[in-house]
Amino acid sequence: MAEKAFDAILFDLDGTLMDTAVDMIHALARLADNHRIDHQLNIAEYRQYISKGAVALVKSVFNDPSAERLEQLRLEYLEIYQQQLNTHSHLFNGVAELLSHLDQTDTPWGIVTNKPSWLARPIVANTTQLARSQVLICADEVGVAKPDPKPLLTAAGHMALNHSSTLYLGDARSDIDAAHAAGMQSGIALWGYLAPDDEPDDWLAHHRFETPLELLKHQSPDNTNS
Repeated sequence: MAEKAFDAILFDLDGTLMDTAVDMIHALARLADNHRIDHQLNIAEYRQYISKGAVALVKSVFNDPSAERLEQLRLEYLEIYQQQLNTHSHLFNGVAELLSHLDQTDTPWGIVTNKPSWLARPIVANTTQLARSQVLICADEVGVAKPDPKPLLTAAGHMALNHSSTLYLGDARSDIDAAHAAGMQSGIALWGYLAPDDEPDDWLAHHRFETPLELLKHQSPDNTNS
């Protein structure tokens, strides 16, 4: 799809701004240990499940649990993960510099995530650069998750953004679909948690970025002067 300039950015959290893989996979290992599941959870291998959510992570270790059992394991996993938030998580390289530039140029930016608010909000509040976000919208607070566009539309409403000149950046197909449904520009964070079988060419995103700092090349001219 043709690339266009944008003058505001909404970000996904995990796999886009924050590298939370180590904490999330360590929590999964503890869950497996609690249930005496033999495992060797290689972080590089299991990163691909993170953007697909806690259900995908649990299913990657537990063999075809019933719906009731899966929900129990999911809740147990999230409780374990909550106990070690921000232990090893950190901003991806280049994100701090990108956000600093956006602040210096008065470019509006916010965060829209499917991560539950009781996990996302402590991460954002305890990460200095992310705490400057103009809005944090979590799926549980609006009642639906991406790829439904409602979380993005809610953020845009709070920030009074023009949809067509707003970029939504994420590392999953659901992020791109949500952006399109919201009438926004879509961008793939190629440094994120893409799985080997993902085919981002098929997602029809407006933009693809290898690094966070590449976003600066596509800002609208009015947002590039400090």
